[in-house]
This record gives sequence, C-alpha cells and structure tokens, in this order.
Amino acid sequence: MKTLNHRIHLVMLDVDGTIVNSSKSRTMTDELCRIIPRVVDRGIYVGLASGRNYGHIMSLIRGIGFTGPFICNNGAYIVLNDKVYSEKILPDEVIEAAWEQVKKLQCYVEFSGRNIMHTCVVPGYTGSTFPKVGRDEYLDEMNFCQADFDRIKQNHISKITIIVDTKEKAEEVARFWTEGGLKDQVSLSRSFWFCLELTQRGVCKGAGLQSVAEQMGIPMSEVMAVGDGDNDAEMLRAAGISFAMENASAAALDAAKYRAASVEEDGARKVLERYVIADEPLPGVEK
Repeated sequence: MKTLNHRIHLVMLDVDGTIVNSSKSRTMTDELCRIIPRVVDRGIYVGLASGRNYGHIMSLIRGIGFTGPFICNNGAYIVLNDKVYSEKILPDEVIEAAWEQVKKLQCYVEFSGRNIMHTCVVPGYTGSTFPKVGRDEYLDEMNFCQADFDRIKQNHISKITIIVDTKEKAEEVARFWTEGGLKDQVSLSRSFWFCLELTQRGVCKGAGLQSVAEQMGIPMSEVMAVGDGDNDAEMLRAAGISFAMENASAAALDAAKYRAASVEEDGARKVLERYVIADEPLPGVEK
C-alpha cells in the first residue's frame, strides 16, 4: 500500500521551539542543516512559517538551501520565489494603542516589519529580552522615548509582540485585544503564555499556508507541517500531514495529526529523516 509520504510536495517548518531550541541556541543543529538539502533534492519544497520577520529568517538560513515559501510575521508577510506574495500592515491606531498599553503595563515590545524588528524594554519590565548578538541587522533596539516610537510607523509594521513578566499582565493584554474596541481589527495569538502576538484580523499561519499552497498548485493533502505553538495550530490543522513537537502547546497538540520528538531531541530533523528521506510509513499507516 502506497503511503502518504510519496505525495509530499511541500514541507513547512516553524522556527522557535521546532527547528531552533530558542532557550539554548539561536541556530539549527548541524544535522538538521544537512537534512534540508536532501529533502529538496527529492523535489520537495521546504519553507518556513514563523513569527519572525523576513530579515530574521534570512539571517537564520543562509547557505542551507531552503526553497520557500517563507510565511513571516505569523502570516502577515509572505515571500514566494523571492518576491513579496502578501503583506498585511497593521493600522496606526493599533500600533499606537499597543505602545500605550506596554508603557502602562511595563512590558517588552517588538514591532516587526518586513526586515527589521524594533524592540523596546519599558522601564520596570523584569522578564526576558532578546538583545543583539553580533551583527543582527534585523534587530533595532529602540530607546524608550516618543521620538523612537514615532519613526517606526513608517516601516510597514505587520506584527506586534507584547512580552509580559506576569500572568496577570498577560490576561490584561489579552482582554484588551479580544474584548476592547479594537478587537475587530486584530487577531491575537501566542507562542508562549508570556508572548502575545498581534496581526491584522484574519491573519494566521494556517491562512497563509493555504493561500500560498493554492498559488503553487499544491493540494493541502500534499503538505507536511511541523510546529509547536498556539500560533502554529491553524497551520497544523490545515496541512494534510502535521506533526506537533513533544514540547508543543495544548492547542498545537490538539491540532496536529501526529507527534514528533521534542526540540531538544531534534524532533523536526527526525521527522524529515524518517518520513521523507527514509519514507517510513506514517504512524498508524501500513505499507
């Protein structure tokens, strides 16, 4: 019996928590870097679907051989064949409301455009930050001042990430964007409990994947997706073959059809080795 594996034409991988163990590293493992070209050599497109912007993604994959598409900023910015396929910018009133909220709650904020992510630590915030390491061209560390904020609105902001240091702040941020006056203009997703991400209403990785797969002429039944976060759930649900990492959120685990080993065990690489390169039967599927 022919397995589903023979019909895979597109593999989409999440980044943080899936192919990068973000808490310990900024890069993929050498083993995963070596397996990507082998998948591509089989005539399969390999792309990324991430909350990161395009510049950040490009800094990660240099020389590895990804063939795209690249679903960036949780689906708000998509690149296909080295061209912008789709871009959905947040309105100024959403950007301004987010700025006022992070000032009030003392948060860490990221305003993400096409290639640059503007970050700011509001005084009083005590949680984690992601400072520059070496030449991070995609990262602009803002000063906490109105002048720095005013200049970012010209940079095609399509995703805002509000990072909090308490669960009480997380709940307040979520209530504002899901129940307040701007709720019809934004979609709210989370990669972790403390990391709340805003995009234009209706934007998500799943919608982006479906749109770009249609453009490429690839049925969703021939798409494999691997992810771990709440913001991956719609993508995992939409793909014909989907794996949630062992370290995945409850929403991702519920949406995926199969399970992968954790990011610490290089689970995404094992999925590609077993079910694409070695063409093993998918779990529960017989030859």
